Amino acid sequence: MNEEKKIEQEKKGGSKFWIVAVLTLLLVGGAATGIYFVWRSAGYITTDNATVTTTLFDVMPPVPGILERFTVSEGQYLAENDVIGWVENGESMRSPFEGLVVSTSARQGQQVSPMDRLAVIADVNNIHVRAYVDETDVGRLYRGQSVYVTIDPFGNRQFSGYISEISRITSAELAGQSLFFNTGGNFTRVVRILPIEIRITDDVLLNDFIGVNARVRIQLRE
Repeated sequence: MNEEKKIEQEKKGGSKFWIVAVLTLLLVGGAATGIYFVWRSAGYITTDNATVTTTLFDVMPPVPGILERFTVSEGQYLAENDVIGWVENGESMRSPFEGLVVSTSARQGQQVSPMDRLAVIADVNNIHVRAYVDETDVGRLYRGQSVYVTIDPFGNRQFSGYISEISRITSAELAGQSLFFNTGGNFTRVVRILPIEIRITDDVLLNDFIGVNARVRIQLRE
C-alpha cells in the first residue's frame, strides 16, 4: 500500500513539474514575442496608405473639330512621339513618352473639343510606389533608405526597394485644407501626412497593376 502511495505521489509531482514547465515556456515565449514586436516597431515604420502609380498623360485635342484619325486602344503600347491621332485640319497628337494606353474614350469620326479627354497614357518607365507617412516620422527618413513592399495582387510576396523622393509639403497643404484659427477659438491638432516615392529594385513588371494597393515597411536601422 505504501508503495502504491509513493508511486501516486511521484506521478502527481511529475504532473506538477510539467505543468510548471509548460507555463514557464508560455510566459517566456510570450515575453520573447512581445520583445520582438517592440523591437520590430522601433526598427521600422509601416504604412498601408500606399499605391502603385506613375505619370499619367491625358490626350486632349488641341482644337475642336472632327476626330479624323484615332486608332489607339486600351492596352496598346506606344513609343515616344508615336502619333495618336489628329483632328481635321489640326496638328497630330503624339505620345510624350514610352507608355501604355490605360484608358480610351473616343471614336474616330466623332466631334471633339479641347476639353475632351480622349485617352490616358501611363509612363511605363516611371512606375513606382507612392506611400504616405506621418509628419512625426518623416524626420527619420532619407533618400536611399531601404524599404520592403508588398503589393496586393502578389499576396505576401515581398519586394525590396528604396526611398527616391520625400515631399517637402503635406498633402493637406497641396489640397488647400490647412486650418486657420485665432487664439480664442478651439483647435484640434491633426497629424499631417507627407507623400514619399519608392522605387522597387526587384525584377517585377507592374505595368498591369497601376493604382493597386501596397503595404510599405521602411527600415530605420541597418
